[in-house]
Amino acid sequence: MSMISPTGSSPTSPSGTSGMAGGLTQNDFLSLMVAQLQNQDPLNPVSSDQFLTEMAAFTEVVDLQSVVAATEAAQSVALIGKTVTAQTSSGAVTGTVSAVDLSSGQPVLTVGSAQVPLASVTSVS
Repeated sequence: MSMISPTGSSPTSPSGTSGMAGGLTQNDFLSLMVAQLQNQDPLNPVSSDQFLTEMAAFTEVVDLQSVVAATEAAQSVALIGKTVTAQTSSGAVTGTVSAVDLSSGQPVLTVGSAQVPLASVTSVS
């Protein structure tokens, strides 16, 4: 039986599909669908229309996540050479963005010697 990742993680499935919001991958979704089929009431089965609706919704979420990730990456790269201010756990950081790291799935800006998530940026000049 496959394990489902805890909420909030961003696993990568064996096929390379990155995790959805909440930590679900495409494989997790299929595992849940199979479990739903195995445990349904035989006298009141789930309709095939409902499964198609669930698959379509899942596909839309994955597509939307791809668009959001591409937009965040483009926004981050556009900040290289710009001066930003960001709020971090140790206070405000202001400086010029010299690099962007996209390897974690979330853009992380290099501002001076600090590593700052894109979501922490509060102003750009």
